[in-house]
Amino acid sequence: MEILTSQQAKTSFERDFSGCGDFNLRFIEPSDGFYIYLANIGNFSDRTFISETIIKPLTHMGGTPSTKKEFFGVIASSELSDIPNYKEAKEKVLSGCAVIFTDIGGEVVFLAIPAKNGNGRSVSEPDSEVVVRGPREGFIENAEDNIALIRKRIRTEKLKIITLNCGTFTKTSVNILYIDGVANPDMVKRVKKSIEKMKMPAVIDSGYVEHYLQKNIPSLFTNVGNSEKPDKVAAKLIEGRAAVICDGSPVVLTVPYLFVESLQSAEDYLKTPYYATFIRCIRLISIFISLYLPSLYLALLEHHTSSIPYKLYKTVIEARQDIPFGIFGELVVILLIFELIREVGIRMPRAVGDAVGIVAGLILGDAAVSAGIASPPVIMVAALTAVSSFSMPPYMNSIMLVRLLNLIAAKLFGIEGIVISVTFLFIALCRKESFGIPYLSPFTPINPKGLTDAVLTVPKEALSHAENEIYPKKKGASE
Repeated sequence: MEILTSQQAKTSFERDFSGCGDFNLRFIEPSDGFYIYLANIGNFSDRTFISETIIKPLTHMGGTPSTKKEFFGVIASSELSDIPNYKEAKEKVLSGCAVIFTDIGGEVVFLAIPAKNGNGRSVSEPDSEVVVRGPREGFIENAEDNIALIRKRIRTEKLKIITLNCGTFTKTSVNILYIDGVANPDMVKRVKKSIEKMKMPAVIDSGYVEHYLQKNIPSLFTNVGNSEKPDKVAAKLIEGRAAVICDGSPVVLTVPYLFVESLQSAEDYLKTPYYATFIRCIRLISIFISLYLPSLYLALLEHHTSSIPYKLYKTVIEARQDIPFGIFGELVVILLIFELIREVGIRMPRAVGDAVGIVAGLILGDAAVSAGIASPPVIMVAALTAVSSFSMPPYMNSIMLVRLLNLIAAKLFGIEGIVISVTFLFIALCRKESFGIPYLSPFTPINPKGLTDAVLTVPKEALSHAENEIYPKKKGASE
């Protein structure tokens, strides 16, 4: 039913919010026969702001406004918004605004004023992305504050924002940020279309949105990045990516996301180029250690013993005396124990989580060797594998699953099985795309200029002329 008068709007608010104990609907009579209604959610709104900025001016306005413009001039706020209908007015109330409405010129007029209270976490350094040198600011659970942190670093009118409401019940604000003229328009449209397709009762965190941004077929390696650092997200926006900020989540998504980004850190650009390049090479080596060290150990001891130096082979065999399990079972059990310790350390309270992980690892490892359940070489292999996986946080969970598949292949076919596993993984990654960009770019297809900021970290003179590896400009295109 169309709302024509303030009395009808009052009746609709009372009907729709029936049983909501935190809903407030009051009326103000600044002059005889002229009523102004104020609707808001008490626990969601700043009571002091409403009292000083809205109620007091309305009480002392002294007359009856004849036009909408005159009525708007009563409220001393820079964030007034004219609401065209009752439906949008109700959504504004649910989002934390105070809505005032009255009859002017024979029709109801709705006016929304942001009045959300300031309860929430302040900006602080994120625990998941600690840096030695660089900005310490991190995103929080308020989307408006997160957008402001991006605006603080990218001061241009070309930074565009698309706002969508997702979730049947939550009506969560999901914002798509991109730089006009830098980001690919088709990519932005694809992101917007994917989010608009979300048909969910609730969107609580950016992780809900992430599933819809990925392809229909689940993949072990994500093509959607995430970060809690504004400086990192700002750098990606400048490179031509799009960012997705979900209200209520401190984690901001970035697309497209390429494999090479897992080797990079925002702190690399604050170090000397030579040391940063060395660290990136270490990260790349750690991937292969985490993926293939256990399977290589298994393949050599069970299928290719002749390839092992005699003294090393003798030492390993002597260490494995009286071990009741085969090498495969021993590796699987120890690796699963390390994963269990890691998961317990994450789920435990922060004050004791780190200590539990360290103590449990030391005690269980020593106890396993003393009890004759595991040999020292296997403990060393598992520990080195577990430590190496921490150098690639985005792929930590994926690496564990691929590692188990590699162990099975090594058990069945030895080195040949590992080669087959590597081949299939490489083919799968080569076929994978992230919003139109090859997942392994700039390695394949090879982009020489893009390689200058892949594994290598070259001086700023070279980087300033490096071609954008995300959306390179075509020859002859205007600057």
